Amino acid sequence: MPFRRAEGVKHVDINQFIYFGEICRSGSLSKAAENLHMSQQGLSLSIKRLEAELGCQLFFRRPSGLELTDAGLVFRRESEAALEHINRIYQYCETTKGNRSHITVACTMNMITRIPSELRHLLLRGNEDFEVNFLEDWTATCEEMVLDNRANFGLVYGPCDEELFHSVTLDVFKQVFIVHRSSPLSGKDAITLSELADYPLIVPAERCRPGQSIRDKFRKAGVPLQIVYTCDRPRQIIDMVSSDRDVGARVILDDVTEKDRETIHVLPLENDPFLLPVCLIYKKGRSLSMQERFFSHLVIDSFAHES
Repeated sequence: MPFRRAEGVKHVDINQFIYFGEICRSGSLSKAAENLHMSQQGLSLSIKRLEAELGCQLFFRRPSGLELTDAGLVFRRESEAALEHINRIYQYCETTKGNRSHITVACTMNMITRIPSELRHLLLRGNEDFEVNFLEDWTATCEEMVLDNRANFGLVYGPCDEELFHSVTLDVFKQVFIVHRSSPLSGKDAITLSELADYPLIVPAERCRPGQSIRDKFRKAGVPLQIVYTCDRPRQIIDMVSSDRDVGARVILDDVTEKDRETIHVLPLENDPFLLPVCLIYKKGRSLSMQERFFSHLVIDSFAHES
């Protein structure tokens, strides 16, 4: 993508910035070439041309690999800032073409069923102001998409890293344990982690935020967690406990219906609210456009109206 910004400013090939950045991230010329789907020789020649144009050496070529020079360190910082700025320009033009703004939202899997219907309609169908590109994945992957500018916003389970994201807590889901009504534990009003030691439990996968939180909770309490099955589908989890008196599960309280309570017993965690926040996030340090600010207010207001 060659361009000339103004009289007297040198011709710039943005691809060279991208190639340089990939070498820095990959740590080697061969790995970078593989990721860029180009030959190692072609990548090496491109970097040599860049060094010649700049009039300085960006890398020390050592037997152990490439190492950034002082000039290389400065160039990395400034080229990353330049690429981010260029991405913002393209993103702005993309989101303002036509009569509708284009917004990409990365959402934690299965959360779509738990959010207000007004927001669900907006995310899946858009409206007269916004065309929404709705993506579902694990929370960690959604966060990566926001950091990489592949998504304007993330709708994820928190808490999120405050050094990386601006975060607004939209709602808080209460997590509980459930057992079959014939289980010995069904006579309790609440339960402790110690009472769940080695009790066969169905829990979310470790890769997801709720799965991480329950494992961390048992680990910090020094209580053994016996996992008999991992599952991320609320309805399937509840149905399994309803048909098996020998297992329990962690679920979100709002997923349990009155009909479910005919066969299962709900157990809050004693002296622990066991909460799971739902957050709207965007990249720290990124200024939102007017359209993005409007969209974020629509999301926040949809939860406020639901309360």
